[in-house]
Amino acid sequence: MLLTACGGGGSAPSQIPPDAVLLSERVFVDSSRPTPPNGGVPGRPDRTLATRIWIAPEPLEAPACRGPRCALVLLAHGFGGNTGRFDTVARGLAAAGYVVAAPAFPLTNDRAPGGHTTGLADAVEQPADLSFVIDRLIELSDSDDDALSGRIDSGRIGAVGHSLGGATVLGLTRRPCCHDDRIGASALVAPVTALVEGFFGGYPSPEGPALLVVNGSLDPVVPPDVSRELYRRTAPPHALLVLTGASHSDLVEDTGPPALLDPTIRVLRAFFDRALGERDELAEVLADLADSGEEVASQP
Repeated sequence: MLLTACGGGGSAPSQIPPDAVLLSERVFVDSSRPTPPNGGVPGRPDRTLATRIWIAPEPLEAPACRGPRCALVLLAHGFGGNTGRFDTVARGLAAAGYVVAAPAFPLTNDRAPGGHTTGLADAVEQPADLSFVIDRLIELSDSDDDALSGRIDSGRIGAVGHSLGGATVLGLTRRPCCHDDRIGASALVAPVTALVEGFFGGYPSPEGPALLVVNGSLDPVVPPDVSRELYRRTAPPHALLVLTGASHSDLVEDTGPPALLDPTIRVLRAFFDRALGERDELAEVLADLADSGEEVASQP
């Protein structure tokens, strides 16, 4: 593994600086499912999922962790996405104790063989890609000889999906075709709900794990009304946040002013702390954001 920071010593803190988070990359290969041909590049009999992992050097005294094992949060990128663009948000979550993992989907990441522009149809396989990565990470945590040994709490798993990744997480959590009941909380950033119907057989079910929906007020790809409608059509516990001045990607990816990521990191931490941990500060965080002019809705 490539480790890009080092941690301090002493008793476990409740959080650490983001630049103290360790970054590694693993390559997981699923031999049970193929990758189809794409853009003139031949198909493969398996699926390769290069996965970035962010983790604190030691478990923290934080809601994310119970003893040495901490909750896992997956990040699912959008169409033409890049897992490296999640670095600030991923470090923000890992600095609060979460084990964070972001796989590059085989044909929709920006470096896909044959190009991502012709790989959209492969999104039908992406919920299964996430489930496969969960399987592999839990196996590593349960092993005795890995840097992840003993670090993941397999009973506490969340997911964040951006754009097409949001549709993927909706397939994983709210469609019968692809359901993985290990996901206890899902946060969707500008989710393309129309693709859920196209790829996974219908509009997302009202029932599912705890839900947070985040959208930018200036998003030209997924207008805020799409996320408002999703919020209205799902059952509690759920929350909605529309960030003033944010577009499609700059509220979750490292593509715009860093300040735009601060409220997203703050609400994600509070959301997962409530859904997967034992700290309930989400209402307070949402109230602070509402006081600062953001659009907020919530039902616990």
